[in-house]
Amino acid sequence: MFVPTGTTQALAVALLSMCCWGTWGNSLKFSDGLIRFELFYLNFSFSVFAFAVIAALTFGMLDADTKGTFMDDWSGKPLNRYAYAFAAGLVFNVANLMLCKGISMLGLALAFPLCIGTALVLGTLVTYVVKPSGSLPLLLAGVFIAFCAVCLASFVHKMKEEQLEAKKSAAGSVSPGTGNELPGGEAGLMAAEGGARDVKNAEPSFARKVLVCVIGGILMGLWNPLVTLAEEEPGLSAYGELTIYTFATVLSSLFLVPLILTWPLEGGASTPVGGVLSEYKDVPMKAHAWSLFGGAVWCLGTLANALAGSSLRKDGTAALSSAESYAIGQCANMIAIFWGFFFFKEFEGCDWKVQAMLALVCLLYVGAIACIALAG
Repeated sequence: MFVPTGTTQALAVALLSMCCWGTWGNSLKFSDGLIRFELFYLNFSFSVFAFAVIAALTFGMLDADTKGTFMDDWSGKPLNRYAYAFAAGLVFNVANLMLCKGISMLGLALAFPLCIGTALVLGTLVTYVVKPSGSLPLLLAGVFIAFCAVCLASFVHKMKEEQLEAKKSAAGSVSPGTGNELPGGEAGLMAAEGGARDVKNAEPSFARKVLVCVIGGILMGLWNPLVTLAEEEPGLSAYGELTIYTFATVLSSLFLVPLILTWPLEGGASTPVGGVLSEYKDVPMKAHAWSLFGGAVWCLGTLANALAGSSLRKDGTAALSSAESYAIGQCANMIAIFWGFFFFKEFEGCDWKVQAMLALVCLLYVGAIACIALAG
């Protein structure tokens, strides 16, 4: 099976995961208004499992003489490794839905550091505790810099929205923010947009909003340590682990999506599940295609992150640890910013202060990645 060898290859694969995680959410933006978030998420869940199986039966079957194949994951492994992989998929799916809804309720400026910041710090540190490797001071420095970038990015987005809203007011065409100003691609943020558009309930309390964000961030920080335990020797390969992980994701979506319709995280009245599912046949093919594509891109990023975390040098030592790979992947917001700035032109009309701070955010992410890579 294909596994990165050497630091350069491992770092390249980790950066690929960052790009994918920062890009997949564009699929929801491109299908905006064409499909409900819940239906999008069902398509997304099936797509990630299908892509994981395809990757396992292709890249997971290479170099059988030296590294074994994906088929080796199904014999001679402790049962708890399968349980860890399945639990990781369940935890991720609950966390991702809570993050989406939390960001849609609380807004980017507050929810983003609460959700993504918590996941970044907690996920990296717990993964390091589970499997220590590399320089802890450098890893902590990288995580701290990345957390600062997350917080600064939230402040920049708040400034941008205020400036653009002020210009609309001055032009006499004030319109409520729809959230479309968010950078295209941040994992979960575009999904949050879909969730926001489908909410028909009264405004939830502030405590409820914060609680959903914090719990979602904590859970999002726990799935990678479970993945690390699933791959711990004698454990599963990245391909076997991801197949079970994504199977748990699609299986749990069949229960979680009806659950959040019946008992909304935002509170208030429920939405008939049958009515929502009946809309599926009327969804345009373009929206189905985008939701399936988004799942494939996310899955590629998750596989790349797991592969980078299991990479080895020629002397048998780790090229990048699971904690380092995860921390690099969680710098995906930088890619989302690139999409928003260069492709969606979301920062046009902002003054030089916003653009200067946006550049500083990107520099902080680059610095974080450098520290994390050196930690290995």
